[in-house]
Amino acid sequence: MSGSTGPSAVEQFRTGTPEQEALGIKQVEDVVDGYYPRLLSTVKCCLAVFAAMSLGERTKPLCVIFETPSGYGKTAALQMTFPIAGSGLEGFVYRSDKFTPKAFVSHAANVRKEKLGNQDLLPRLENKVLVTKELAPIFRGRTEELTDNFSMLISVLDGKGFTSDSGMRGKRGYEKKILFNWVGATTPLPPATHRVMSQLGTRLLFNEVPAIEPTETELLAYARREDVGAAELICQQVVNEFLANFFRDHPIGSVSAESISIPEERLPELVRWARFIAAGRAEIRYEKESVWEPVAALQPEAPFKIINSLKELARGHALIHCREQVQAADLELIAHVAISSIPAHLRPIVRELRISECVDTARCVQLCRVSDTTARRYLKELSLLGIATLTLGEPKLNRPNSINLADPFRWLRTLEHQVGGVG
Repeated sequence: MSGSTGPSAVEQFRTGTPEQEALGIKQVEDVVDGYYPRLLSTVKCCLAVFAAMSLGERTKPLCVIFETPSGYGKTAALQMTFPIAGSGLEGFVYRSDKFTPKAFVSHAANVRKEKLGNQDLLPRLENKVLVTKELAPIFRGRTEELTDNFSMLISVLDGKGFTSDSGMRGKRGYEKKILFNWVGATTPLPPATHRVMSQLGTRLLFNEVPAIEPTETELLAYARREDVGAAELICQQVVNEFLANFFRDHPIGSVSAESISIPEERLPELVRWARFIAAGRAEIRYEKESVWEPVAALQPEAPFKIINSLKELARGHALIHCREQVQAADLELIAHVAISSIPAHLRPIVRELRISECVDTARCVQLCRVSDTTARRYLKELSLLGIATLTLGEPKLNRPNSINLADPFRWLRTLEHQVGGVG
């Protein structure tokens, strides 16, 4: 590597040739693609979050939440990482199917003070990946509950520990660096949740699992199968074996980030995606006329922390493929995660703008399955966020409103050749 006189960090922990190591991810690809072809990119994103644990000099947890309607495989992908007894993965995963942020540092009144530490979730997560297959309870509820939940999550995801005070227990918590990564799953988030996240600033990235409706032929083929349970176990076994071998060869924190280089020519693309996430997650303000109308977008969050998270995810994806340099395939994952990390109702429009010169109201109605009035509101939101430029139509001439990509985001179309699956 540039500037290095000895073996790279990746080479230092290799136990075989690069070709032999690459067989590990190839086996995962072959097995998962054979049973769950639509989940392959999701599984590899999950593996990338795990692999990022091996990067040194990390300062904050990396968190990716898989989002899709029920039944499209987000939980199936996560379950492949559940440790099988004796697999060697038990020390790297903390499975919690459901929890509340208050569990990070407990103030339970019914537990003796000297035993409260045994109840705390946060110290049990150190140097592990938290896997949570149902996050809907955290991401839904009254605004006050959401604000409370996210304020705690954001503090924990800063990686500096967490302390809190209560009248019953006083001050409790951990004033030290506690690093972990987190993968979870949820059904699509309501706009209210995104509004709360935008107000507080978010450390969460999202990965939208493709919700492609199966054909009747595909459903019949599934109905004829008698190996569904076996398929789940086989995929879990191959993923467990891959991760156990990976952490044997690349212990936690052992891989220098510099040894997985990001070429200078690829950095602008990564930075642009970070700016896109920040712009797309800015808070929209509404005023009520006859209906609630978007009228302004507030200042977006600074993209510095997003850049760091995207760099770690790209490097993790490169690591599982035994690459010492971030390549186009790794940035395809970043592109998918970036678009998945803006509010769900805007994603189909952005994806269409990547391949079409403009999107008008009628096309938005088709893409988002909403009314004409709602479609006009969505187009205006993208305009207020600065992602698109709005052209008002002429109702008397039956000309709809339309949007084009704004100049700062015209690059989205120059990358259209990369739209597709993640390698």
